Parts: sequence; structure tokens; C-alpha cells
Amino acid sequence: MIQIKSYLVSFALTLVLSRSSPLIASDDNESSRPPETTVTPIQVDIPVADVKQLATQLTDDQFVVREAATRKLSQLGAAVVESITAVALQEHLEGGLRAVSILETLYLSDDEAAFDSAESSLKRLMAESKSPAVARKAAQALDDNQFTVTQRRAIAEIRRLGGQVQMQKDFPVTINGEQIRPEQGWAQAAAIGKHWKGGDEGLKHLARLKTLQTVYLVGGHSLSDEGIRDLQNELPDVVFQNRGRAMLGVGTRQDTLGCAVSMVRPDSAAGNAEMRVGDIVVEIAGKAVRQPDDLIGIVGDHDEGETMDIVILRGDPILRYKLIELLTQPDEFSPLLSVAILRQMQTRVTVTLGGWSIDD
Repeated sequence: MIQIKSYLVSFALTLVLSRSSPLIASDDNESSRPPETTVTPIQVDIPVADVKQLATQLTDDQFVVREAATRKLSQLGAAVVESITAVALQEHLEGGLRAVSILETLYLSDDEAAFDSAESSLKRLMAESKSPAVARKAAQALDDNQFTVTQRRAIAEIRRLGGQVQMQKDFPVTINGEQIRPEQGWAQAAAIGKHWKGGDEGLKHLARLKTLQTVYLVGGHSLSDEGIRDLQNELPDVVFQNRGRAMLGVGTRQDTLGCAVSMVRPDSAAGNAEMRVGDIVVEIAGKAVRQPDDLIGIVGDHDEGETMDIVILRGDPILRYKLIELLTQPDEFSPLLSVAILRQMQTRVTVTLGGWSIDD
């Protein structure tokens, strides 16, 4: 039956599309905690020896000394991170907890260097602290600020460096087994293409987006293979997909009749050509399309601004059901009837491909 169906589909489409033209490719088959108040550290030159001495005061016998050291260290930026991390790794519970509190203050600051250093230190304490309480507090500092600080900063940097981020606002996300619905949404996908100026170093911002499901590597990017591998290791559950420079602007799914359009972006090439959800793409740029990957591959071989024809099947649902019946339960008249229905359903549209984009 499968062989007969395959023969009938090929026979019918060959007859109908013998003078066909190009088609277009498919692109895609908080917590409620309020934002933290940020503290801007004082940028001063302070000798390393003085920083180390202040850090040791976090474990002093006198409460007033510990309090004064905590306040001072919280104002001195990235320069204090190494010394207070060393204190946090010691077997002194209060000193470790104070060190984590300082790191969280620096993490919430407007100082990018302090943010980077504090984040790395908190991650290190999660893994290396001898005190479970200190490790838990470090993990909590990162978890509590995942959406109010980490995601917001990462997205801003990715976009500043020329990358793209797609947000999901309609569904909650599960973090540590708990379903939450961040007020600003959560990062679902990111794309790096020819406009990316962050190099491999800038990929650290993508690694901060723990809710990512897909990373698109768009034609023309300048990332090294090593940089991509390192990011994949940081995000082991994320799907990495290579894409061409152009975009049609549709989502697709496999259908009995071929490559079905499941979503059309309003301002995309497909949207401007008035393609519709439910259209079945059967040809693009003179090449047959049988499945979503065919569409992705063909569009990926073209550039932004190129114009191409797409052949689609569109029509009354009754015709569609009848065609499926003819193809799945063939008799001796099925080929001719299938061709007649295909001719009636066939529509041709012309599209001008746009640049690859997932930005909201």
C-alpha cells in the first residue's frame, strides 16, 4: 500500500507540476519576586593586601567588625571577589554566608565586571563549598535572580552584540521542578548570524539563558567550531540548528499530502505573499517539496532579497479529504481523479525572501 501511495503521489504531482515554479522554505519545523534594587560599587584602587585583610574580618570574633567589613566589601566591586570567595571556601559558616551575601550584592549591581565575577564565584561555591548551607545559599542567589537579573542582562547583551532572542510569554516554564510564569516571559530560542560581533566570548550570554530550547546558527556567522562546542557543552539539552541567511517566515509540519504550513509570521515573506495556515507546499524554486526539511534546505540555499515562486495546494476541505482518500485507498481511477483534484487545488504565489529573524 505504501508503494502504491508513493507511486500515485509522485505520478499525480509530476503531471500537475510539470511546469511548476519555485516554492519557499520552512523555518521551523518569576517568579513573582519584584526586581532587586541594584547597588553600584564604588570604583576605587585598593591594594590587594587591604582587600584580603577586610575579607578575613568576615570571620572576626566581634560582630561590629564583621558588619563593617561586610558593608565595605559590598561597595568595592570585582576587586574583592577572589578574596571573599577564599573565605567562603573555608569551614566558617557565618563567614561563608556573609561572603555569599556580598557576592549577591555584586551580582545585582550595575557593574558588569562585578556581575561576571560574582556569577562565576557563586557557581564555584555551589560546586566546591565544604558547607552545604553556603552552597545552597549560592544556588539560591542565582535561582532567585534568574529572570529578574540574569535573563534580562543576558538578553540585553545578546541583542547589543547583534544576536536575536525569541521570548515565550504564553506558557509557564519549569525551574527546579516548579512551574513559574515570569512577567516578562522566558527566552525560548536564540539566533547568531552575520551581524554577531560578540565572537566566541559573547556566547557566555547565551549560556546564561537556562530556558533556551533552540539555538539557530545562521549562515554568515563568524563563530569557531570550538566556541560552538563549548556552548553546546554549557547547554546540553538545547537543540542547535544550522540555517541559511534567508527566511520564508512559516512554521511547518509533516502532513499526509506533504509539507503543511502551521504558522505564518505576519510581516514575513510568506505573510506578505498571503500564504495561509493549512497551505501544502509542494514545490519551491522549481524543486519538489515532500517534507519540512526539503523546504528548509531549499530556502537555506538562497539569500535575502531573492524572489521565487512557490506552488501550494489550497482548497475546500472536502477536496482535501477526497484527495487523501484517493491516495490512501487507491483504485484504477485514482491517478486521473487525483490529478484533477490537484489541478483544482493548486495555487502559485511569488515571494521575496526576507532576512533570517526570530526577534519579537
